[in-house]
Order: sequence, then structure tokens, then C-alpha cells
Amino acid sequence: MREWPSQPIIHFEGRPLPEPGIPIGYAALMEKYELAAPLPSRLTAAARRHHPISTDDWLMLTPRHRPDDSLVGHLAFALRWEGIDLSVLSALFERMELAEFEAYVRETPTGATARRLWFLYEWLTGARLKVPDAGKVRLTSVVDPDMQFALGVGTASPRHKVLNNLPGTPSFCPMVRRTPALVVAGASQYDLRARDAIGRTRKDIVSRAAAFLVLEDSKSSFAIEREQPTGNRTARWAQAIGQAGTRPLSIAEFERLQRIVVDDRFVRRGLRREGGFVGEHDRETSDPIPPISAPGTTISSP
Repeated sequence: MREWPSQPIIHFEGRPLPEPGIPIGYAALMEKYELAAPLPSRLTAAARRHHPISTDDWLMLTPRHRPDDSLVGHLAFALRWEGIDLSVLSALFERMELAEFEAYVRETPTGATARRLWFLYEWLTGARLKVPDAGKVRLTSVVDPDMQFALGVGTASPRHKVLNNLPGTPSFCPMVRRTPALVVAGASQYDLRARDAIGRTRKDIVSRAAAFLVLEDSKSSFAIEREQPTGNRTARWAQAIGQAGTRPLSIAEFERLQRIVVDDRFVRRGLRREGGFVGEHDRETSDPIPPISAPGTTISSP
């Protein structure tokens, strides 16, 4: 375990700061506890001057915003200024000093931040802290809807006195930061406009358009893999795409769809065990060429 960041830096884990600053919040927690978690899309640092400039990658705050160098100090700051990052929190909950965290919750049982962090710990880990249930206090939402997208109606947790408006489960819960661009896109109501347009269009035309889009998607998928399939194989791929989602998903269903496209004699059936790379390859060696502008963004999961 390392010391808390205390000196201004100009880059953090390969991400340059717009000006020298001391990492705080999630960045400080990741440094202190050496957390193996993906970097949040936006990190925070305390600048040396009182009028710092922020970017899409860094929220630069004034020196007075720097929290106490403690688990609770940086956790509370992160929740208030950066929102909820479940990957960082999950890794932190496995390494932090549980006694310090329990003492914080026990000493501030009515605090909204403490109750939100308390709920997140038990929700993510499945473990129960040695603290009594919260008393009579007003419910607070786990996710701040002004910072991140959340469920419109949350489920009350009597133990923590919070409304669980997280958009998922502990196994899968994508957290999306509410940016001006996404707010504008959401207000455009493209889904309603699309439904309205489809509702005013003849069914045979919609079917032809859907078939065309599926075929074009099939061609693009093969192009990504640098393959030139026959018309028959392209048709089988389109058939598999068309059937996807019509039955409950399972390993057996994935294998059934795979058999539509490929012959078991030539491709091993089942989940892929090795990694894959989607992007440019060297023409001579066929080795992957990592992108320079956005490192790591084209690596696909096994």
C-alpha cells in the first residue's frame, strides 16, 4: 500500500493533466490502494492555482477542494464530485481497512453520503457490516440523477434508508455520466420518432429496410475480420442475426446460432478461449497494430 498523493503531477497512469495537480477522489484511492481497475472516464485533481482549467479527461479544482488524506475523505469526495464508479469501488472494498469504514458509518448513521456508501458496500460485496440499521431519516437516492443516468423509480432499502436507483444488478450495472451531449440526445426522443415513422410506413417497406440493414451489417462484420464470404455464408449470417433474441440466451442458444453460420468440421464450437483483436494488422506479419489516438479501445474481450 502506497502513501497518499501529496505532490503535484503532470500525468497519472499515462493520462496527462492539463496543468500540475494532486490527484484526489478516485485517482487518489487508486494510487493509495494500488487498485487494479479501469481508469474512470474523468479523473479529478487539486490544482495549485485558484482558477484551473478542466478538460473532458480531468476535473481540475482549486486547492481548497482537496479532501483529507483518508479513506473516508477521498471516498466522500469521490461520491460528491465524481459520482459512482462501481469498478473502483468494488476493487477498493476488497483492500480497504474495514474497521475504519465501519467506524465512519457507525458514527454518521444519518449522513446521506455515509448511507449511500454503506449501501454500495453491502450491495457489491454481499457482506453485512457490523452496524445497526439506520434510524428514522429521510430517504436519499443512491445515484445522483443530476450526475449520472439512473432509474426513474428506485427501490427502498429499509436498512440503509436509501432508494436504490442503480440501473442494474451487482453483476452488471453500467454507469453513464450525464453529459450535455447525452442530455440533448435524450431530449430528442429518437426512439419515439422512430416508432412514429415506422407506424406510418407500410409493413412490407419496413421489412425490406430491415432486411437491407441486416445484410449491410453482415457485410461490415465480415469486412472487420478481413473475410470475403460467399453469398450463401452471408445469407446464413443474416439468418442468425435475424433469429438472435427470439429465444432466451444461453450457451446452448449461442452454439445453435453459431452452427447456422459455420460448419462444426472447420471451427471449434463454443466460447472462444483466446483473445481477439479488431483493428488494423501488419500486412506482412498479420500482427495487430495498436491504435495511437485511442490506446486499448479496439481490443475485444475473449
